[in-house]
Amino acid sequence: MEVQDRESLGRWEGLGSRDASSRTEAMENIRQDVMRRVETIRPISTMAPSCPASKSPPKSDLNDILAHVLMLTKRCPFDDVKEQCVRLLQGVQVGDSYRNQ
Repeated sequence: MEVQDRESLGRWEGLGSRDASSRTEAMENIRQDVMRRVETIRPISTMAPSCPASKSPPKSDLNDILAHVLMLTKRCPFDDVKEQCVRLLQGVQVGDSYRNQ
């Protein structure tokens, strides 16, 4: 198994824990990862003028992560994870980082 695949699997494991603090910690790690990735693909208007127009954004699996988060909003058995996933998606949509409240 590749290192990236193991990291990807590890990202989600804590969300299945019966311990609420473990789920919260896992969700916070996912939130931070998502927000870092969102920052790397900021709108073209905020990119430095020296960047050529043909340059594509760095390859990212952000869409896969967001799809997984969206799925969790419907299928996760833990309401706290569902709520945090909804807030994360809303934060990405409005360009704000969501707060774990």
